[in-house]
Amino acid sequence: MDKKRKEIIDKSAMIFLRHGIRSVTMDDLARELGMSKKTIYNHFKDKDELVIQIVTTLIERNQVACEVGRAKSETAIDAMMSISEFSTRLFTEIHSSVFYDLQKYYPEAWNIIKQYRLSFISDQITQNIIRGQEEGLYNAELDPKIMAGIHLSIVSMLTDSNVFEVGTNEYGALLEEIVLFQLRGIVNDKGRKLMSKYMKNNK
Repeated sequence: MDKKRKEIIDKSAMIFLRHGIRSVTMDDLARELGMSKKTIYNHFKDKDELVIQIVTTLIERNQVACEVGRAKSETAIDAMMSISEFSTRLFTEIHSSVFYDLQKYYPEAWNIIKQYRLSFISDQITQNIIRGQEEGLYNAELDPKIMAGIHLSIVSMLTDSNVFEVGTNEYGALLEEIVLFQLRGIVNDKGRKLMSKYMKNNK
């Protein structure tokens, strides 16, 4: 990727996540980036394209973090907690209006996020549950695909203001609670002890 294009994506992502997308104009963005609007438009057709590229880039990084976390993990529980760590850090930076802006004003970018959840994230959770069952840490009677669907359903509620009243910088803490809640529901006694150990070490 072109160095300047990458710089615009990275810096714009931070600005949008912290202040919202709709409220930040291209003039605001150019001023914050310390460059002209012409420079931005030389790399992106419009704000919609920039938002789509930001979403795509963040998804790619999340995917890499998931794969690295899984590869380095000792157990399924360790993998689940490691995988959620990147998302939790990212979500901590998110302004309360970002998800609303994406759904209402940037449907193409929002559809990319939804598709990512239904494909990659769903598969990651399914495989994690299968692994945990094989390791004797998760309840053996659980259906991995059904549990993955339940996980995605709960996570999708995170962006619904009618379910959770989330303030700026609170999404990370909420996501962490969701992951821990779901882990507690699928581990057996052996897994519960290991989970407590991981949580104690992380603290």
